Amino acid sequence: MPLYLASSVVKAAVERLGVSSTNASLGDYLIFKRALENRKSEAADPAPDGDGEALGIVTGTRSTYYVQAIREMALIGAVSGSTPPGPELADGTPPFFLPFGAKRETTRGYRSHKFPSNGSSDTISRWQARGTTPFQLIPDSKPKAYRFVARSAQQLELFFAVKKAQHNFSGKRPSILDTAVWWFRSTDLAERFPGQPSDEELVAAAVADLGLTPAELEGLFSGPGPEDLFDGEFT
Repeated sequence: MPLYLASSVVKAAVERLGVSSTNASLGDYLIFKRALENRKSEAADPAPDGDGEALGIVTGTRSTYYVQAIREMALIGAVSGSTPPGPELADGTPPFFLPFGAKRETTRGYRSHKFPSNGSSDTISRWQARGTTPFQLIPDSKPKAYRFVARSAQQLELFFAVKKAQHNFSGKRPSILDTAVWWFRSTDLAERFPGQPSDEELVAAAVADLGLTPAELEGLFSGPGPEDLFDGEFT
């Protein structure tokens, strides 16, 4: 029997993520992290590349694991299989959405149907001017490819944190449980878990899916507070 998180749970998580003290580009970072996990799964040998460096993420709409990561993290609405989403959903809403800091964005977190071609890749490209970028451009790569560079918890916090804002600002880091709820927003949990998952099981699965490290958990997220716990609300 299908099992999904209740829409009220997802909505509440999105509201909290939308006012959290992080830059909206955290969503792009998580897309690249997921793409890295997808590439590892695709590769016949998930070990480092032949040049001894870590696996790189090739961007562009022909990169299947990259586009898959975008759809997994940001696609909203019911779009089945590998069919590209149209310019908008039936109600006129753009087909992609990232919840992190969304309430402070002029787009309110929504992204157009062109997001797979000029969204996260453009964001990471702009990061190259910053010395502590967690994804570095691989020289002479065409299409552009980026290699993951592990950063400390402090470096990640400084890179993504929003210290203050006049409006829509909770002053709290995004909750890792809220992030897990967003990640599993449209997943049939019966296909992933033997029963109704606990908060801890949901978080552990999301952490594994996104390949999050202890430094990332410490520098980017907060543990769930009492207001975050969904207490087994499923449909």
